[in-house]
Amino acid sequence: MKEPNLKKTGKRMQAIRSKLKLLQRDFAAELDISPASLSEIEAGNGKPRFNVIYNLTKKFNVNIYYLLHGKGEMFMADDIERNIVPETYGEHTEFLKTFLRYFNDSLMVRYAMMTHLRTYLIEKEHLIEKDVEKNKREKDKKTK
Repeated sequence: MKEPNLKKTGKRMQAIRSKLKLLQRDFAAELDISPASLSEIEAGNGKPRFNVIYNLTKKFNVNIYYLLHGKGEMFMADDIERNIVPETYGEHTEFLKTFLRYFNDSLMVRYAMMTHLRTYLIEKEHLIEKDVEKNKREKDKKTK
């Protein structure tokens, strides 16, 4: 997986702040960083640290993948759990709900999962991309 382009990430951070109609100082306060740090990130001279990304998702429902890679919607759906339907996840539905609760409420779980996921995505990116394309084609066939 490619490292995020800091200039583009900074522009997306500005776009998020603009969409939220927040001044830099107010946005920085919400993210628990200094206005100078936010300015550095928005200028593409600094990388948003884990606590900034966490606060973006927790307080504003920002889609991390959008922030870092420019893919997907800027904001996530308000209620992730409403999208967990048994028909899709079958026997894993309850596990997924439990996992999301732990991920939401435990810094230890979030850190461990983010570390593991990053490593997994780097090692398996080509396989994941193939699977995504295959599933997309299958989904397109069903909607026709």
